[in-house]
Amino acid sequence: MATTLPAERRRAFDDFYKGAMKKDAARIRSALTDDFTFRGPTMSVDNPDAFVEMLLNFDADVTNSRLIVDGERVAHQFVLDVAAPMQAKFPMCDVLEFQGDRIRAIELYADSKLFEPADG
Repeated sequence: MATTLPAERRRAFDDFYKGAMKKDAARIRSALTDDFTFRGPTMSVDNPDAFVEMLLNFDADVTNSRLIVDGERVAHQFVLDVAAPMQAKFPMCDVLEFQGDRIRAIELYADSKLFEPADG
């Protein structure tokens, strides 16, 4: 296993995360395949355009990134530092599956209890 991505996949990886941080819908979408799927602890999406719209609702930054590369799959461990719609830091791990030079699927692993309101 490696910790670096091939150049063409690194471009898609960077476009996805940098696009999300800058709320650049076109940049995010360009990194995803047309049959992209997302699975996470609190939601699932089977449409890349709906996923992009969902991401645009967050104001966040990714810190403490670490990659583990195994063929078409990449584990990206990171901390999501969210400013809106709430303020919090969430440790997470995205497992990205590539198809060629674009992202075909993301499985998000995180403690779903971290997303619950503090009063409930």
